[in-house]
Amino acid sequence: MRRSAFDWLSIQAFTKNKKLASIVPARKSYLSEVSQAQTLLTSIFFVRIRRAEIPFVFEVPTTLDALHDMIASYATTGKDASLIIQRIYAANTVRLDRRNMEKMQNFYDVLLRRFVAVGDAIHQSGDGGAELGRFKQLDALTKVMYAMAQDSAESAGAVWSRRLGIFQNAHGKRLRDAEMEMVDDEEDFTAWPSLGVFFTLKALGHIFPVTDQRHHIVTPAILLLSQWVVQTPVLSMHDVVQGTLCSGLLIEYTREAKRIAPEALAFLAGVIRLFAHDDEQRLGPYPMPSLEAAARQESFASFRSAASQFKGTTPPLLSFEKSEMEDDAMPAALLFSVLHLVERLVDNLAGSVNTAEKELLAEITDSLLTLKPTSKKGTLPSILQKKVVSAAAALSKTCQLEETRVPVQHRSGPTLREKAIKTLAPRLENPDKYSLSKDKGKSSMQSATDRTRREYRREHKAVARELRMDGAFVENERRTEQDKKDSAARDKRQKNFAWLQEEQGAMNQQVRLGGDLIKGGGMGAAKAKVKSAKMGIKKGGKF
Repeated sequence: MRRSAFDWLSIQAFTKNKKLASIVPARKSYLSEVSQAQTLLTSIFFVRIRRAEIPFVFEVPTTLDALHDMIASYATTGKDASLIIQRIYAANTVRLDRRNMEKMQNFYDVLLRRFVAVGDAIHQSGDGGAELGRFKQLDALTKVMYAMAQDSAESAGAVWSRRLGIFQNAHGKRLRDAEMEMVDDEEDFTAWPSLGVFFTLKALGHIFPVTDQRHHIVTPAILLLSQWVVQTPVLSMHDVVQGTLCSGLLIEYTREAKRIAPEALAFLAGVIRLFAHDDEQRLGPYPMPSLEAAARQESFASFRSAASQFKGTTPPLLSFEKSEMEDDAMPAALLFSVLHLVERLVDNLAGSVNTAEKELLAEITDSLLTLKPTSKKGTLPSILQKKVVSAAAALSKTCQLEETRVPVQHRSGPTLREKAIKTLAPRLENPDKYSLSKDKGKSSMQSATDRTRREYRREHKAVARELRMDGAFVENERRTEQDKKDSAARDKRQKNFAWLQEEQGAMNQQVRLGGDLIKGGGMGAAKAKVKSAKMGIKKGGKF
């Protein structure tokens, strides 16, 4: 029996699948193998076609589970998941319908939660290769969240504020749990936030401006990062990496605005001191109590020796994957990354603190002096030695250690040029020769006539607008004066009415006294007539 090319391909594709190869018995007939393989390929083909048909219009998912159900139904790769999120935003943006405000606000919170979930997946399993591409998913999510923040800044700000509050409450709970966990001595416990939270705060700096003096989202985020660096205990290599990442975020937030993050300075100086060549210098003193307590642990005593054993020829890279954080090359990568952050920090602060760089960077200077990369106890590899020299050179240049000390001065604020808002108005060298697009194709005389007509029309509108404003102003003044006159006359009448009422009241009171003070009408006269028996008697008449 002859076998066709499709049959051979079907058998090969069927047997290459390890899970399904065990289903086929070794002594099955050739026809049964071909039929099963064709059935399998047909089902895979139709499943791929069904999953590839991604709709263009989606309903807005208001929960994370609903979004994951959509992704599971239509997406096969990370790129498809990003495409679904982009189409959800494009079909339901508030620019199309303002009534979508509430739904898109809930969707924004869903995107933040997915951002955290994808970041945590990177920590657990890495990028996932070209099929998942988790880092590219984070890039796509950042673009969508930025666009949604531009559409409705108030809605995005409310979601971010609530999420920052959740992060802070979760950190407070972890700090309370850390006290019990440290007593129980449980392994793999950390009080630091997850990697997804750090990635989310990294995206925050790209969505909102970090150069504002005060911002209702960025300022609380900076305070939250500072709280994490200062209060969170350091128990393992994972905690040191998380703290370094948190310090890097603080440096990134304050870089463009030339601000100072003392928490980042203190943490980086403490991490450098963990690699000191001498045990006595390694044990203290630390600007951070958490790092000082960590330096006494046995797991941190081998940082210098582990960094000295690095044999690579390329700069070691700091990895955020959980499986690689306990690698032997991790201490060398940590030291290289911290020195790189120190260089960036020193370059950012150069010339912006009015000759106070020596006092500001004193802790980092003392920590660098404890390294001694060529020490016999643990000589650092050439790559780390060059990085130490580079960081020391940048520090020396910024602090001006070789020059005479200049007296400390108050730090000056931003100048008027820096605070002024840049204008976007076009500058025309000669407005008379400037031709609009509507004048293209016309002769010079016709263009001049049309330009004159437009100028006359603008002037006519301006004069009419001024006349309307003058008329409104005159009418308001007339009404104000008339109100004053009417109010004065009204007050005068009210005053006269009050005087008449007082006089009438006094007269009635005197009459009620029985006519002793005044005689007149009223009940007093009637009572006097009754006493004199002349009540109701008329002249010539009867009672």
